[in-house]
Amino acid sequence: MAETPQRRVIPIRRKLAYASFTLCAFMLVAELTTRVLVEDLSGDSRFRQINEIVLFLGTNRSDLMLEYDSERFWKLRPGVQIDDPENSVWQGLVSNSLGYRSPEFDLQKPPGTIRIVCFGDSSTFGIGARMEDSWPALLDDFLNARGEQKFQVINAGVPGYTSHQGLQHMRQEVDRLQPDIVFASYANNDFWRWGDRTDQQHARRFGNSSLHSRLMQSRLLQVVDHFARPRAEPTASEWAQSTTFNYVTPNDGWVPRVPLEHFEANIGEMCDVCESRRIPMTLVLWPDQPQAAGQWSPRIEYQDSLKKIAATRGVELADVVSIFQRNRELAVQSYVPNDIVHVDRNGNRLAAIAASHAAGKCVERLRQNSPQAPPAILAEVD
Repeated sequence: MAETPQRRVIPIRRKLAYASFTLCAFMLVAELTTRVLVEDLSGDSRFRQINEIVLFLGTNRSDLMLEYDSERFWKLRPGVQIDDPENSVWQGLVSNSLGYRSPEFDLQKPPGTIRIVCFGDSSTFGIGARMEDSWPALLDDFLNARGEQKFQVINAGVPGYTSHQGLQHMRQEVDRLQPDIVFASYANNDFWRWGDRTDQQHARRFGNSSLHSRLMQSRLLQVVDHFARPRAEPTASEWAQSTTFNYVTPNDGWVPRVPLEHFEANIGEMCDVCESRRIPMTLVLWPDQPQAAGQWSPRIEYQDSLKKIAATRGVELADVVSIFQRNRELAVQSYVPNDIVHVDRNGNRLAAIAASHAAGKCVERLRQNSPQAPPAILAEVD
């Protein structure tokens, strides 16, 4: 009787090795294929969202002004000039070669000059006004017209920014720009609702794990993560429309981009950044049109937080709300048509007056901290 051949027994270790090799080969091929077919989804969802809003607003070429940033979601593209007559949102010089809405300047501060850097959102950037009519540009004009001291005011405002983005922006740029005084104007976008995730959740969807950061460099895992999320979202145009309209009437089913407690923490960390460098800081209260007219605004609770932080941290406050309400008729009429936040040159001039008062107090602090500092600004802007 023929002997039955013995089946070769493969050791379990070898089986595991073969399986691991096969899996790794499959994953490698899948990863390479995904990289060819799919764009990087690691952190640009907020960037795609801002461009959807920009396109919905019908500003045509204006989406060319923004580019992706891994820490801030987006930033101004350097060297942008827009001369599109159909574009009523922004015209002329959008950004210089360094990516700021200011005339060209050297990073090395000119001797004997007080440099003021204005971090902020679109109200600082100056949507609805040309660069020279934004309040940082007018602040520069006001301060230098006094002739007591040379000033250089840099407009570091970026449309759509929240305090989350502003904090990252300040951390990135403050040492490079070496300001003597810092302005920070946020809140207009913090309460805005873009869906079911905050800015912080978009930035750190799975916490602060460095392992997760490395894993999410895989394009394959990005795709898996993308399709694993709940899919109850409208189309891009519907989303942009809903998001734009709930800027005026907040959708309670969505969450603020930066909840109030996170807003307070972000502003507090901005104060820490400046305090650690002995830089006087000013927080800006920016009103919407109903508030300028003396009505209620959903931004008021964020403004109350700014007032509280300014009082407890000993920083200055540029109260644009009060100066708008004192000049109610001019202020209300200065808002851009079909817009409740952005203003023309007249509105920006009022904001620059409020900012100039705060700047004078900051210069006085510089003088007190250093005998070599310039004299205080005593004159008022009419």
